[in-house]
Amino acid sequence: MKDLKGWNFIVYTLIKNNFKNNPFTLDELYQFEKYFQQVYPSNFHIKDKLRQILQNLRDKGVLAFISKGNYQLLVDFKEVESQTYTQEVVYLLSNESIPGWVKIGRTNAIDRRLKDLYNTSVPLPFKVEETIETKTLENSRVLEKSIHSIIDTLNPNLRKNTDANRREFFKLSADEGKHVFKLVTQIMAIQ
Repeated sequence: MKDLKGWNFIVYTLIKNNFKNNPFTLDELYQFEKYFQQVYPSNFHIKDKLRQILQNLRDKGVLAFISKGNYQLLVDFKEVESQTYTQEVVYLLSNESIPGWVKIGRTNAIDRRLKDLYNTSVPLPFKVEETIETKTLENSRVLEKSIHSIIDTLNPNLRKNTDANRREFFKLSADEGKHVFKLVTQIMAIQ
């Protein structure tokens, strides 16, 4: 859904990938709270936010309220499978010469990407901290956008409100970046 942004996009994607068109309960959605808490530990109102987003999605006609605490997506999510398998990788990179920042992007050849990034503008090579493999270019684009959106939504001061706005660099430690990747694997139902 192109008109969904921020938390609306994140929760919509979580529901779409984990519950499909099946009914789900509020308690089932709350099972993902622990992943949000790892990424944003100072937010003590995640359950409240999830309920608010469910109301937003209902008001946008994306979600149906079935009964107290029971919901279902209204949209048909039959997605066209790609005819060709292309291994894509969404990556989390760090660089000792850029402390406190990570790079999150995508490629179809991680070794080539690392070689391209290690040029005369950086004194040390980038290190792969985490990767998530996808089967198609479209899946990697959605996954990369989801990761960027989660970070920008949960804390805009990590990229959105910095000089790195609209770039693939985020003011995060490698461990914080790994927490984001873990959250995204839960939202996107990646095994």
